[in-house]
Amino acid sequence: MANKTIEVNTQMSEGWKVTANIREHQLIIDQPSGGNEGANPLETFIFSLAGCISTIAKMVAREQKIDLQQFNVSMKAQLNTAGLLGKPSEDPVGFKLIDVVVVMDAQINDIQLDNEQKSLFLDTVCHRCPVHENLLKPTLVNHCVGE
Repeated sequence: MANKTIEVNTQMSEGWKVTANIREHQLIIDQPSGGNEGANPLETFIFSLAGCISTIAKMVAREQKIDLQQFNVSMKAQLNTAGLLGKPSEDPVGFKLIDVVVVMDAQINDIQLDNEQKSLFLDTVCHRCPVHENLLKPTLVNHCVGE
């Protein structure tokens, strides 16, 4: 099995702002009630899912010789806010449900894919998307205090 390590190091700034330099990019996570300089962590998480699905769609389309003219992902996620606010909750902290709706224009040899073909394509994409799969299957996450 091929493994790749992805490293991200963040720095807490003023207010609620968190920054990270990843390759040549600076990412900012913030809160609307703070400086509002970026999306909050939960929005960023959902964006990561949509972005991963979109990226894998291009890969799968290339492999299957599908002409993918449009691939727009809409996400709606229901969040249990009680736990993150430190309130008692029967539900786990985090998202309870994430709905993913994809609108695509896809064709092979100038023939539009029908809805069944589009659904099969999307299934393939989602099963190859690491972010999607990490939501479906538990991933070991270690945490500790560093020096």
